Amino acid sequence: MIFLIIENFVFFSTILAVIAYALAETLRFGGEKSRFKISAFAQTRIFAGLILLPPILALWLVLAALLPETWLGAEFFKAAHVKHHEWHLLSDLTTRFEPFLAIATVIFLITILCFAVWKTFRGFSKISRIIQLLEIESSAPNPEKIILVEEIAKNHRLEVGLVMSQQPLTFVWGFWRSKLILSSGLLNTLSEAELKGVIEHEAAHHIRLDNLMKLLLSLASYLSPAFPLTRRLFRWQSEQIEFVCDEIAAATTKQPLEIASALIKVCRSFPAPNSNSMVVSNFMSEEPSRIEPRIKVLVKFADQLPTVETKTKLTGKPLFEVSSLITLFLGSLIAILSLAPLVVHQTAETLIGFIK
Repeated sequence: MIFLIIENFVFFSTILAVIAYALAETLRFGGEKSRFKISAFAQTRIFAGLILLPPILALWLVLAALLPETWLGAEFFKAAHVKHHEWHLLSDLTTRFEPFLAIATVIFLITILCFAVWKTFRGFSKISRIIQLLEIESSAPNPEKIILVEEIAKNHRLEVGLVMSQQPLTFVWGFWRSKLILSSGLLNTLSEAELKGVIEHEAAHHIRLDNLMKLLLSLASYLSPAFPLTRRLFRWQSEQIEFVCDEIAAATTKQPLEIASALIKVCRSFPAPNSNSMVVSNFMSEEPSRIEPRIKVLVKFADQLPTVETKTKLTGKPLFEVSSLITLFLGSLIAILSLAPLVVHQTAETLIGFIK
Protein backbone atom coordinates (compact mmCIF):
# COMPACT_ATOMS: atom_id res chain seq x y z
CA MET A 1 0.00 0.00 0.00
CA ILE A 2 2.83 2.39 0.86
CA PHE A 3 4.51 1.82 -2.51
CA LEU A 4 1.13 2.29 -4.24
CA ILE A 5 0.66 5.63 -2.46
CA ILE A 6 4.16 6.81 -3.42
CA GLU A 7 3.76 5.62 -7.00
CA ASN A 8 0.49 7.46 -7.52
CA PHE A 9 1.66 10.56 -5.65
CA VAL A 10 4.74 10.87 -7.87
CA PHE A 11 2.59 10.38 -10.97
CA PHE A 12 -0.02 13.02 -10.10
CA SER A 13 2.41 15.54 -8.57
CA THR A 14 4.62 15.42 -11.66
CA ILE A 15 1.74 16.09 -14.04
CA LEU A 16 0.39 18.90 -11.85
CA ALA A 17 3.87 20.43 -11.43
CA VAL A 18 4.37 20.58 -15.21
CA ILE A 19 0.96 22.23 -15.62
CA ALA A 20 1.80 24.73 -12.85
CA TYR A 21 5.10 25.60 -14.52
CA ALA A 22 3.35 26.14 -17.85
CA LEU A 23 0.93 28.54 -16.16
CA ALA A 24 3.84 30.40 -14.55
CA GLU A 25 5.65 30.73 -17.88
CA THR A 26 2.46 32.09 -19.45
CA LEU A 27 2.18 34.60 -16.62
CA ARG A 28 5.78 35.77 -16.99
CA PHE A 29 5.54 35.94 -20.79
CA GLY A 30 2.40 38.06 -20.59
CA GLY A 31 4.02 40.36 -18.04
CA GLU A 32 7.17 40.81 -20.12
CA LYS A 33 5.10 41.59 -23.22
CA SER A 34 3.01 44.05 -21.18
CA ARG A 35 -0.19 42.20 -22.08
CA PHE A 36 -1.28 42.49 -18.46
CA LYS A 37 0.18 43.92 -15.26
CA ILE A 38 0.46 41.89 -12.08
CA SER A 39 1.98 43.37 -8.95
CA ALA A 40 5.04 41.82 -7.31
CA PHE A 41 2.92 40.98 -4.25
CA ALA A 42 0.37 39.11 -6.38
CA GLN A 43 3.17 37.26 -8.17
CA THR A 44 4.65 36.07 -4.87
CA ARG A 45 1.30 34.57 -3.92
CA ILE A 46 0.70 33.08 -7.37
CA PHE A 47 4.15 31.49 -7.61
CA ALA A 48 3.88 30.18 -4.05
CA GLY A 49 0.52 28.63 -4.91
CA LEU A 50 1.91 27.04 -8.07
CA ILE A 51 4.68 25.46 -5.99
CA LEU A 52 2.47 24.23 -3.15
CA LEU A 53 -0.68 23.14 -4.96
CA PRO A 54 0.74 20.29 -7.11
CA PRO A 55 1.98 18.17 -4.16
CA ILE A 56 -1.03 19.12 -2.04
CA LEU A 57 -3.54 18.22 -4.77
CA ALA A 58 -1.60 15.05 -5.55
CA LEU A 59 -1.69 14.01 -1.89
CA TRP A 60 -5.40 14.81 -1.70
CA LEU A 61 -6.14 12.74 -4.80
CA VAL A 62 -4.12 9.77 -3.54
CA LEU A 63 -5.72 9.84 -0.09
CA ALA A 64 -9.23 10.33 -1.46
CA ALA A 65 -8.70 7.48 -3.92
CA LEU A 66 -6.99 4.96 -1.63
CA LEU A 67 -8.50 5.61 1.80
CA PRO A 68 -11.93 4.20 0.85
CA GLU A 69 -10.41 0.72 0.89
CA THR A 70 -9.67 1.18 4.59
CA TRP A 71 -12.67 3.42 5.23
CA LEU A 72 -15.26 1.02 3.77
CA GLY A 73 -13.57 -2.27 4.47
CA ALA A 74 -11.72 -4.52 2.02
CA GLU A 75 -14.68 -6.74 1.09
CA PHE A 76 -17.15 -3.93 0.38
CA PHE A 77 -14.50 -1.95 -1.51
CA LYS A 78 -13.54 -4.92 -3.67
CA ALA A 79 -17.17 -5.67 -4.54
CA ALA A 80 -17.85 -2.06 -5.54
CA HIS A 81 -14.56 -1.83 -7.39
CA VAL A 82 -15.04 -4.88 -9.62
CA LYS A 83 -18.36 -3.53 -10.88
CA HIS A 84 -16.42 -0.94 -12.87
CA HIS A 85 -13.10 -2.62 -13.72
CA GLU A 86 -10.51 -4.88 -12.20
CA TRP A 87 -7.43 -2.68 -12.40
CA HIS A 88 -6.40 -0.45 -9.52
CA LEU A 89 -5.23 3.11 -10.30
CA LEU A 90 -1.72 2.90 -11.80
CA SER A 91 -1.15 -0.75 -10.96
CA ASP A 92 -2.37 -2.07 -14.30
CA LEU A 93 -0.27 0.45 -16.17
CA THR A 94 2.92 -0.23 -14.26
CA THR A 95 2.81 -4.01 -13.82
CA ARG A 96 4.80 -4.57 -17.00
CA PHE A 97 7.57 -2.34 -15.65
CA GLU A 98 7.98 -4.10 -12.30
CA PRO A 99 10.35 -4.48 -10.53
CA PHE A 100 12.18 -1.82 -12.54
CA LEU A 101 9.66 0.87 -11.62
CA ALA A 102 9.98 0.05 -7.93
CA ILE A 103 13.76 0.25 -8.16
CA ALA A 104 13.56 3.50 -10.14
CA THR A 105 11.20 5.01 -7.56
CA VAL A 106 13.52 4.10 -4.70
CA ILE A 107 16.51 5.50 -6.60
CA PHE A 108 14.56 8.69 -7.27
CA LEU A 109 13.68 9.13 -3.59
CA ILE A 110 17.28 8.50 -2.54
CA THR A 111 18.55 10.91 -5.19
CA ILE A 112 16.16 13.64 -4.07
CA LEU A 113 17.18 13.10 -0.45
CA CYS A 114 20.89 13.29 -1.33
CA PHE A 115 20.33 16.36 -3.49
CA ALA A 116 18.43 18.13 -0.70
CA VAL A 117 21.19 17.28 1.79
CA TRP A 118 23.80 18.52 -0.67
CA LYS A 119 21.93 21.77 -1.23
CA THR A 120 21.62 22.29 2.52
CA PHE A 121 25.31 21.59 3.07
CA ARG A 122 26.20 23.87 0.15
CA GLY A 123 24.07 26.66 1.60
CA PHE A 124 25.66 26.38 5.01
CA SER A 125 29.15 26.26 3.49
CA LYS A 126 28.42 29.52 1.67
CA ILE A 127 27.22 31.07 4.89
CA SER A 128 30.47 29.85 6.47
CA ARG A 129 32.45 31.65 3.78
CA ILE A 130 30.48 34.80 4.53
CA ILE A 131 31.27 34.37 8.22
CA GLN A 132 34.95 34.17 7.32
CA LEU A 133 34.65 37.58 5.70
CA LEU A 134 33.28 38.88 8.97
CA GLU A 135 36.62 38.21 10.65
CA ILE A 136 38.26 41.03 8.69
CA GLU A 137 39.33 43.92 10.88
CA SER A 138 37.31 47.06 10.39
CA SER A 139 37.00 50.50 11.87
CA ALA A 140 34.31 51.03 14.46
CA PRO A 141 31.01 52.39 13.08
CA ASN A 142 29.55 55.75 13.94
CA PRO A 143 27.70 55.46 17.31
CA GLU A 144 24.80 57.49 15.92
CA LYS A 145 24.22 54.88 13.22
CA ILE A 146 24.28 52.11 15.79
CA ILE A 147 21.61 53.95 17.77
CA LEU A 148 19.55 54.35 14.59
CA VAL A 149 19.73 50.62 13.87
CA GLU A 150 18.78 49.76 17.45
CA GLU A 151 15.77 52.09 17.35
CA ILE A 152 14.42 50.64 14.10
CA ALA A 153 15.05 47.07 15.23
CA LYS A 154 13.31 47.72 18.55
CA ASN A 155 10.23 49.05 16.75
CA HIS A 156 10.00 45.79 14.79
CA ARG A 157 10.99 43.52 17.71
CA LEU A 158 13.94 42.37 15.68
CA GLU A 159 17.16 41.15 17.25
CA VAL A 160 20.35 42.57 15.78
CA GLY A 161 23.84 41.13 15.52
CA LEU A 162 26.66 43.53 14.63
CA VAL A 163 29.92 42.08 13.30
CA MET A 164 33.17 43.85 12.63
CA SER A 165 33.89 43.62 8.90
CA GLN A 166 34.79 46.11 6.22
CA GLN A 167 32.40 44.33 3.82
CA PRO A 168 28.93 46.04 3.62
CA LEU A 169 26.97 42.95 4.54
CA THR A 170 23.41 42.43 5.79
CA PHE A 171 20.92 39.56 5.90
CA VAL A 172 18.09 38.15 8.00
CA TRP A 173 18.81 34.76 9.54
CA GLY A 174 16.34 32.26 10.99
CA PHE A 175 12.67 31.36 10.77
CA TRP A 176 10.07 32.37 13.36
CA ARG A 177 12.39 34.51 15.50
CA SER A 178 14.73 35.79 12.85
CA LYS A 179 17.79 37.91 13.54
CA LEU A 180 19.26 40.77 11.53
CA ILE A 181 22.97 40.40 10.87
CA LEU A 182 24.82 43.46 9.61
CA SER A 183 28.42 44.56 9.43
CA SER A 184 30.26 47.65 10.56
CA GLY A 185 31.26 48.09 6.92
CA LEU A 186 27.60 48.56 6.00
CA LEU A 187 27.21 51.26 8.64
CA ASN A 188 30.36 53.02 7.43
CA THR A 189 29.40 52.78 3.73
CA LEU A 190 25.82 54.05 3.85
CA SER A 191 24.36 57.35 4.92
CA GLU A 192 21.76 57.40 7.68
CA ALA A 193 18.91 57.70 5.16
CA GLU A 194 20.26 54.82 3.07
CA LEU A 195 20.85 52.72 6.16
CA LYS A 196 17.29 53.30 7.35
CA GLY A 197 15.95 52.07 4.01
CA VAL A 198 18.08 48.91 4.16
CA ILE A 199 17.03 48.10 7.74
CA GLU A 200 13.35 48.65 6.89
CA HIS A 201 13.75 46.30 3.91
CA GLU A 202 15.25 43.60 6.12
CA ALA A 203 12.64 44.21 8.81
CA ALA A 204 9.97 43.57 6.18
CA HIS A 205 11.41 40.08 5.66
CA HIS A 206 11.18 39.55 9.42
CA ILE A 207 7.58 40.81 9.69
CA ARG A 208 6.37 38.75 6.73
CA LEU A 209 8.07 35.54 7.97
CA ASP A 210 9.73 35.22 4.56
CA ASN A 211 12.39 32.77 5.73
CA LEU A 212 9.78 30.41 7.17
CA MET A 213 7.75 30.49 3.97
CA LYS A 214 10.94 30.04 1.96
CA LEU A 215 11.66 26.86 3.91
CA LEU A 216 8.20 25.42 3.24
CA LEU A 217 8.30 26.31 -0.46
CA SER A 218 11.82 24.94 -0.84
CA LEU A 219 10.79 21.59 0.64
CA ALA A 220 7.65 21.46 -1.51
CA SER A 221 9.64 22.18 -4.66
CA TYR A 222 11.48 18.84 -4.38
CA LEU A 223 8.40 16.60 -4.18
CA SER A 224 8.27 15.44 -7.81
CA PRO A 225 10.63 14.48 -10.66
CA ALA A 226 9.75 17.88 -12.15
CA PHE A 227 11.69 19.62 -9.37
CA PRO A 228 14.00 21.48 -11.84
CA LEU A 229 10.89 23.34 -13.01
CA THR A 230 9.53 23.97 -9.51
CA ARG A 231 12.95 25.20 -8.37
CA ARG A 232 12.74 27.85 -11.10
CA LEU A 233 9.35 28.85 -9.73
CA PHE A 234 10.93 29.06 -6.28
CA ARG A 235 13.65 31.38 -7.62
CA TRP A 236 11.08 33.59 -9.37
CA GLN A 237 9.05 33.81 -6.18
CA SER A 238 12.14 34.80 -4.18
CA GLU A 239 12.94 37.54 -6.70
CA GLN A 240 9.48 39.06 -6.38
CA ILE A 241 9.73 39.08 -2.59
CA GLU A 242 12.62 41.54 -2.87
CA PHE A 243 10.41 43.93 -4.86
CA VAL A 244 7.72 43.64 -2.17
CA CYS A 245 10.17 44.43 0.65
CA ASP A 246 11.57 47.36 -1.34
CA GLU A 247 8.03 48.72 -1.62
CA ILE A 248 7.43 48.30 2.11
CA ALA A 249 10.69 50.10 2.89
CA ALA A 250 9.80 52.91 0.47
CA ALA A 251 6.38 53.32 2.09
CA THR A 252 7.98 53.45 5.55
CA THR A 253 10.93 55.78 4.90
CA LYS A 254 9.32 57.92 2.17
CA GLN A 255 12.76 57.93 0.52
CA PRO A 256 12.84 55.30 -2.24
CA LEU A 257 15.79 56.95 -3.99
CA GLU A 258 17.91 56.44 -0.88
CA ILE A 259 17.06 52.73 -0.95
CA ALA A 260 18.07 52.58 -4.62
CA SER A 261 21.32 54.34 -3.80
CA ALA A 262 22.03 51.88 -0.98
CA LEU A 263 21.34 48.94 -3.30
CA ILE A 264 23.86 50.26 -5.85
CA LYS A 265 26.52 50.92 -3.23
CA VAL A 266 26.19 47.57 -1.50
CA CYS A 267 26.05 45.45 -4.65
CA ARG A 268 29.03 47.26 -6.20
CA SER A 269 31.09 46.84 -3.05
CA PHE A 270 30.12 43.28 -2.21
CA PRO A 271 27.98 41.38 -4.78
CA ALA A 272 25.81 38.85 -2.98
CA PRO A 273 26.94 35.24 -3.35
CA ASN A 274 24.48 32.69 -4.62
CA SER A 275 23.40 31.91 -1.07
CA ASN A 276 19.64 31.90 -1.44
CA SER A 277 19.36 29.23 1.24
CA MET A 278 16.30 28.32 3.22
CA VAL A 279 17.33 30.45 6.21
CA VAL A 280 18.60 33.71 4.70
CA SER A 281 16.96 36.76 3.13
CA ASN A 282 19.33 39.26 1.55
CA PHE A 283 18.91 42.94 0.73
CA MET A 284 21.50 42.34 -1.98
CA SER A 285 20.39 40.75 -5.24
CA GLU A 286 22.15 37.52 -6.09
CA GLU A 287 21.94 38.12 -9.83
CA PRO A 288 23.22 41.48 -11.16
CA SER A 289 20.46 41.39 -13.78
CA ARG A 290 17.86 41.78 -11.00
CA ILE A 291 19.38 44.98 -9.60
CA GLU A 292 18.32 47.25 -12.47
CA PRO A 293 14.59 46.31 -12.34
CA ARG A 294 14.53 46.95 -8.59
CA ILE A 295 16.14 50.36 -9.05
CA LYS A 296 13.65 51.28 -11.80
CA VAL A 297 10.73 50.41 -9.54
CA LEU A 298 12.20 52.42 -6.66
CA VAL A 299 12.67 55.42 -8.95
CA LYS A 300 8.99 55.20 -9.91
CA PHE A 301 8.07 55.24 -6.23
CA ALA A 302 9.74 58.67 -6.01
CA ASP A 303 6.88 60.03 -8.12
CA GLN A 304 4.12 58.12 -6.34
CA LEU A 305 4.83 56.61 -2.93
CA PRO A 306 3.01 53.46 -1.81
CA THR A 307 0.06 54.21 0.46
CA VAL A 308 -0.38 53.12 4.05
CA GLU A 309 -3.08 50.70 2.95
CA THR A 310 -0.67 49.13 0.47
CA LYS A 311 1.99 48.76 3.15
CA THR A 312 -0.49 47.06 5.48
CA LYS A 313 -1.42 44.58 2.78
CA LEU A 314 2.18 43.84 1.85
CA THR A 315 3.28 43.20 5.43
CA GLY A 316 0.46 40.76 6.13
CA LYS A 317 1.52 37.23 7.05
CA PRO A 318 0.03 34.41 4.92
CA LEU A 319 -1.47 32.77 8.02
CA PHE A 320 -5.04 33.10 6.74
CA GLU A 321 -4.14 31.46 3.43
CA VAL A 322 -2.29 28.62 5.15
CA SER A 323 -5.06 27.95 7.67
CA SER A 324 -7.70 28.13 4.93
CA LEU A 325 -5.73 25.66 2.81
CA ILE A 326 -5.40 23.20 5.69
CA THR A 327 -9.11 23.53 6.55
CA LEU A 328 -10.14 23.06 2.92
CA PHE A 329 -7.84 20.05 2.51
CA LEU A 330 -9.08 18.21 5.60
CA GLY A 331 -12.71 19.33 5.29
CA SER A 332 -13.10 18.33 1.66
CA LEU A 333 -11.32 15.01 2.26
CA ILE A 334 -13.60 14.11 5.16
CA ALA A 335 -16.66 15.25 3.22
CA ILE A 336 -15.86 13.20 0.11
CA LEU A 337 -15.05 10.10 2.15
CA SER A 338 -18.30 10.46 4.11
CA LEU A 339 -20.71 11.33 1.29
CA ALA A 340 -19.24 9.72 -1.84
CA PRO A 341 -16.16 7.67 -0.94
CA LEU A 342 -15.71 6.02 -4.34
CA VAL A 343 -16.19 9.08 -6.56
CA VAL A 344 -12.57 10.24 -6.56
CA HIS A 345 -11.26 6.69 -6.83
CA GLN A 346 -13.42 5.90 -9.86
CA THR A 347 -12.76 9.31 -11.47
CA ALA A 348 -8.99 8.91 -11.09
CA GLU A 349 -9.07 5.45 -12.60
CA THR A 350 -11.25 6.70 -15.47
CA LEU A 351 -8.72 9.43 -16.24
CA ILE A 352 -5.84 6.97 -16.07
CA GLY A 353 -7.86 4.69 -18.33
CA PHE A 354 -7.41 7.16 -21.17
CA ILE A 355 -3.66 6.62 -20.85
CA LYS A 356 -3.97 2.83 -20.68
